[in-house]
Amino acid sequence: MDSIAVEAVAALEAALNGLMPVPVPAGLTRSTRVLTQRIRPCGLGGYIGVHQGPTASLYGRRLNARVEVSIAAGAPADASAYAATLSGQVLAQTRAELASLGIHRLSSASLPDPSQLAFDVDFEYIHVPDAGEGVISTLDLGVFNNVTPYRATPVFDFDAATLATLPQPLGEFLAIDDPDLDGGSPAGDWAVINVPTPRIVQRRTTHGGPGTLADPRKAGTQLLWRPRGAPMSLARAAMEFEFASASGEGLGVVFGRRAANDFWFYLASQAHGYQVFGRRTPAEWLQVGPAAASGFTLNQRQQLLIGFHDKTLFAELDGDRSLTVTTTDNVLAGELGLLTQGNGAAAFLTGRVWRLD
Repeated sequence: MDSIAVEAVAALEAALNGLMPVPVPAGLTRSTRVLTQRIRPCGLGGYIGVHQGPTASLYGRRLNARVEVSIAAGAPADASAYAATLSGQVLAQTRAELASLGIHRLSSASLPDPSQLAFDVDFEYIHVPDAGEGVISTLDLGVFNNVTPYRATPVFDFDAATLATLPQPLGEFLAIDDPDLDGGSPAGDWAVINVPTPRIVQRRTTHGGPGTLADPRKAGTQLLWRPRGAPMSLARAAMEFEFASASGEGLGVVFGRRAANDFWFYLASQAHGYQVFGRRTPAEWLQVGPAAASGFTLNQRQQLLIGFHDKTLFAELDGDRSLTVTTTDNVLAGELGLLTQGNGAAAFLTGRVWRLD
């Protein structure tokens, strides 16, 4: 049994109960029940970072759940009135107040009985240790849901929480703008910030070409991954990163990058409702295969996995395969990195790369 997940469910129940007034009006009773819909690890396989005082590793879980609140006993009119009061009080909380409890999203669900309440909640729980213990200094990232015909070997990873402690947080990255930007487009602005949580951000609407699929030209700004200062060169790989975006414009990755005008890319756009693979050659921009008619969720931490081997490209968003295409050419060995197009509010929290061989 996942003991931290059990703690997370109990913590969510306590957080919701804490938003509701005590005591319950005379003659009424109130009970809360958490119906968990999905549990997934936070950070890197559940690892968040290091807690100070006591010194110990931090682990977390992300829950999607429905929380039901039942009002019983007493007159039906009194129960319904109390339920309405509770609903109003819970939904009146500010985003900052909810975030302080670990609640990233909260919405009311409609029920036929006015004395019953239900809330759909996206909740993050971090287990805070009460005693010192061994601290993780290295992470084995060599395991993922590998459905390729190759063995996966970890070659690079980053955690923004660790980067934020370094004198040069982006010392193993190279920020570079595509030379095919639109006139007047701002240059990219990549940085590591600590608020509200450590993250790599890109804060400019750097763009070339439309955000829609009317034109395959998807120029933007790139953050290439260069471990120990050396360019990566992979022909078969999988790369996963956790991101959040307040803008619906394009974000994704570049791979097989051999020159500024020779690379492959994946781009997701919530504003225009698609996920797509593409390619830039010295002669032209190309869309590779059909696009998926779905983007990503705004203001929510999501996990994106991109893989390429032989003539297969695939994308998985939060563990669900969202796009697979077959190419006419193999991806040649080249660099990998993050990509945004027109998105000035993109954040990247963790990332990792596996070589497939």
